[in-house]
Amino acid sequence: MIASILNELSKSDFDFRECAYPNDPLSALFPEWVRYYRLKYAIAKTLQPRTILEVGVRFGYSAAAFLAAAPEAKFVGIDLNSDSFGGQVDALAWARQITIGRDARFIVADSQKMERFPGDTYDLIHVDGQQDGGGTFHDLRRAVAQARWVLLDGYFWTQENFLNANDFLLKYKDVVEYALTIPGYAGELLLRVKDEFLMSCAAVPAAAPSESRQLTEFYDSNYYLNDCGGHREFRQSGGQRVEDLRLLSLLMLTRLGSGGRALDLGCGRGEITCQLAWNAVPVTAIDYSAAAIELAKSCLSQAPEEVRRKARFICGDVGELQLEDRFGVAIAGDLIEHLAPAEVARLYATLAKLLDSDGVFVIHTAPNLWRYTRDHPRRRAAAGGLGAYLPVEPRTRYELLMHINEQTPARLRRALCEFFPHVKVWVGSPTDPAGSLSRRFNFDELTRAPDIYALASHAPLDLAKAARVLTMPGLPDGVHHNFSLRLNEWPRAAAAGSSFTLAVSVTNNSAHVISSLSPHPVRLSYHWTTLSKDRVIVFDGARSTLPFGVCPGETRVILAGIEAPREEGALLLSVSLVQEGCCWFEEKAGFAPAEGVIAISPT
Repeated sequence: MIASILNELSKSDFDFRECAYPNDPLSALFPEWVRYYRLKYAIAKTLQPRTILEVGVRFGYSAAAFLAAAPEAKFVGIDLNSDSFGGQVDALAWARQITIGRDARFIVADSQKMERFPGDTYDLIHVDGQQDGGGTFHDLRRAVAQARWVLLDGYFWTQENFLNANDFLLKYKDVVEYALTIPGYAGELLLRVKDEFLMSCAAVPAAAPSESRQLTEFYDSNYYLNDCGGHREFRQSGGQRVEDLRLLSLLMLTRLGSGGRALDLGCGRGEITCQLAWNAVPVTAIDYSAAAIELAKSCLSQAPEEVRRKARFICGDVGELQLEDRFGVAIAGDLIEHLAPAEVARLYATLAKLLDSDGVFVIHTAPNLWRYTRDHPRRRAAAGGLGAYLPVEPRTRYELLMHINEQTPARLRRALCEFFPHVKVWVGSPTDPAGSLSRRFNFDELTRAPDIYALASHAPLDLAKAARVLTMPGLPDGVHHNFSLRLNEWPRAAAAGSSFTLAVSVTNNSAHVISSLSPHPVRLSYHWTTLSKDRVIVFDGARSTLPFGVCPGETRVILAGIEAPREEGALLLSVSLVQEGCCWFEEKAGFAPAEGVIAISPT
């Protein structure tokens, strides 16, 4: 492709000056522009587009180049026709004049206010990059949804434009077949958009979706395994272990429920459902994505029969629940932002009937919209003042597509209060999920916090308990002997360097809750030593979280990830508890690790 374009460039004698505006205020630069517009001619000559859309026409020099190279093409131009952003009020009239005799029409409009460009799919969309880069991301996002080829002009025009274009490439890399960069006067970036992406875009409504079902096809395995939060951790453990702090905080909040059955709404990959089932909690998991349900089922595929029986999976719409059971706890983890307001209202109304009288509805939603609308512009301006860069658009491609109802704390509270008499909403972060629940936030903290949590119930809420289960302080001395571990089963042999999972029972006979949340998370870890313990082979083993934590008087089964050492022979595995930033439990009097002998063989 690049060779063909450069070949056409070498043969071309196109000279835009033959149609240039006589009073163009930038006419002194015309000699530098000859090759610049000749390159556009060469690109169009190579691609031979039948339909062209140009965003930012100005005097129409690019339009003239494109139509000279592809004279049969239908051309649509969009321009604000004003003197802002380097434009000129009389420029569009000249563009119309020099394209007389061609199939060309021009629209006076602001592309930044368009949710979709006029028309359907084009062979080529030409985007005039803005020097401040502010509108480039927006126009590129619209262009890839409607064009087989997208040509960004001014790729190297300014650092801001270059960085915004590259931010777009990073976020949309999976929809671009390939990209060509052609240096020159301002730099050209040519993108070939994947045909399957264009086909999927044709199915999306031009306006914002009125229901989440209009986006169902995008909730596929690619989304859950490559973009949805926690995807890396899921691929590592197959969903059997939970490392995502967001999920850990939700699991800890289920402690406020009344017991009995749990309802996992929009279960996604099924990490929460898996942990509920492993901890003997009967759970109903529902999601309208067939891909999500299959992934969720896979989390329990290797579990014992008594664990698998605890989980029921339904592929259906959470807004149309037809269930006879009543639930002690319902969880909506990162669901609300994916549902339209009317769908959310239906869900709340249904849940108000399905919850036990003292049941609890647990919600996490992200982003906190205030973070994007108030905090991000402020931080972006501050970064720019220091010569640094933050993207104009903080969301990912999937968030831009799927987040049809992002929440603020106030909006979420108002909606919940229509259906539940007891509601508490607060903001926090992955490392501080208790956030404004445990202390008063000022305005800047409220807008900076990325996560929103909520509890809703027909009965008064135990907010002090909620704050406790979301915070793990350092344990005091003299309590560690009240914890004990037991290996339920373990392999007697393993290959060197291999990974495997152990089921470990953790018993808490203390008066303290332990969890894997901040500021001092407690996790399972291990050591590998010789049988006589005279030599340590691995001291600091991989960490495994306590998904539900362990409350006083409880025994919980934790799935721990273990990595076998490279050294071969009969070795001793010692599984212990470690509180980050504090101590290993065996350093304290009275605590003993759980141990097992494993023969490590060659790979």
